[in-house]
Amino acid sequence: MRTDEIYYERLTWPKIREAAAADKVVIIPFASIEQHGPHLPVDVDLRLASEVCVRAAKRNPNSLVMTPLAFGFEAHHMAWPGTIDVDWDLLVKYGVCVVSSLIRGGFKRILIINGHGSNRPLLDLIVRLSQIKHPEALVAGQSWFALGAVAKAFQPLQESEHTSHACELETAAYLAIDPDRVDMEQAVADYSFRRGPHFWSDLTGRRPDPDSTVPLVVMEYFATGSATGVRGDPTKATAEKGEAALEAAANEVSEIIDEIRQREILPPPDYRDADVEELKRRARPTGRR
Repeated sequence: MRTDEIYYERLTWPKIREAAAADKVVIIPFASIEQHGPHLPVDVDLRLASEVCVRAAKRNPNSLVMTPLAFGFEAHHMAWPGTIDVDWDLLVKYGVCVVSSLIRGGFKRILIINGHGSNRPLLDLIVRLSQIKHPEALVAGQSWFALGAVAKAFQPLQESEHTSHACELETAAYLAIDPDRVDMEQAVADYSFRRGPHFWSDLTGRRPDPDSTVPLVVMEYFATGSATGVRGDPTKATAEKGEAALEAAANEVSEIIDEIRQREILPPPDYRDADVEELKRRARPTGRR
């Protein structure tokens, strides 16, 4: 397979029809265009999410990479120039429209890989609404930085207190794919975010200490917790750390593609008139499936 044949938009419609008939998984990068401090371009989330998807597709021939959903929910990031904000409800409807079009074209298995923290609740809605609308398909998603393999690969290398935004992880990953676009002379540690027992976050889920509580879901205006647009310490980033994280993410996404293809798509049952005792018998464990 030619490398460019992993890209959905570079195929003819007969080729797309063949891919759908082959039950390929369509991977959709979901990202944003937003400020990432004085040292990184505004396309960080887009480049990194797309990079993970492309690497995974190169590993796994049972997949295609869809044209990215390039913009994100950004109302809290508008204190600095460069950010493009799209209303959350438009993004959700847009995402569902893209998924619906793919399913109408014959694809049955869709995987959305997110690269922007504040897209996470929108990713949840796109996946849930698409699945309800199309029970004949399987729609799933996750943020690349939240994958277990990324935590396992990156956390032992991490030297900063936490990873959050334009941080050690994102800077390292960008250094791995396009170092000429990273101005490390402008990189600065910014720990002005006021962390507390319930006010903390980390891209890979690393807790501030072993006894840390589960953090609150909260998104204050970003500039109240960052002077530079950075949260974390990008000065600790290296291309080697970034390559480790990206490779780990791509490997896990490739494994997810296989798992999605193997998962049977079941029609939704209707239990309104079902026999309760029969349902209880069916619910008894019969071993792992």
